[in-house]
Amino acid sequence: MIIQEKLASPPFLAGASLPLEQVTSKRFRAGQIISDKPSGVSSVGMIVSGRVEVYSVALDGKDVQLNALTAGECFGVCNLMASAELETVLRCGEETEVLYIPKAVLLSCMEQDAGLAMRYAALCNRKLQFLLRRIELLTMQSCRGRLIAHLLEQQDEKGVVRLAGSREDLARRLGVSRAALFRELSALQSMGAAAVDGNSIRIQDRPLLEELL
Repeated sequence: MIIQEKLASPPFLAGASLPLEQVTSKRFRAGQIISDKPSGVSSVGMIVSGRVEVYSVALDGKDVQLNALTAGECFGVCNLMASAELETVLRCGEETEVLYIPKAVLLSCMEQDAGLAMRYAALCNRKLQFLLRRIELLTMQSCRGRLIAHLLEQQDEKGVVRLAGSREDLARRLGVSRAALFRELSALQSMGAAAVDGNSIRIQDRPLLEELL
């Protein structure tokens, strides 16, 4: 797949006239820490394949997974127009390919393309709403509350939540210990509220989960 076809996958960049000679492609192995400044050039990264996990690191050194970005999603966009860097860590959850677009190039294109600028504003709006929900989730006191809120938010039309990584990854995403997460999953299964099968969790009794929340 050529770079032009890869850039067409995310709605944010679809139809944008980007100078392809300024776009670079990089591949990373699972577990590798990556940056939005390849070779020192502040850039927006678009994930072509794989998964990039976004972590926040507290003063005590504890990391909390904020998000997991997959193919078609971008990182480095929230501070596109700000000089301050975001205090986050980006780690590849699996082998990952990223297209890098220099921020100066993207800003120049947005000045000429009102549609691209509006899509950028919509993307920032969605990210803001997502982070507000994450803050609400992480400020819940109990592990059970965090888990139930996550399940209710992430379920598909069939009531199934498919984990992007392992259950250990889910524990980090919720900011709880692995043992606490496993204990609460077992409890929800015993109540008949949810069923765990490999890397998927099926909601069996939504009213009960809402009551427990």
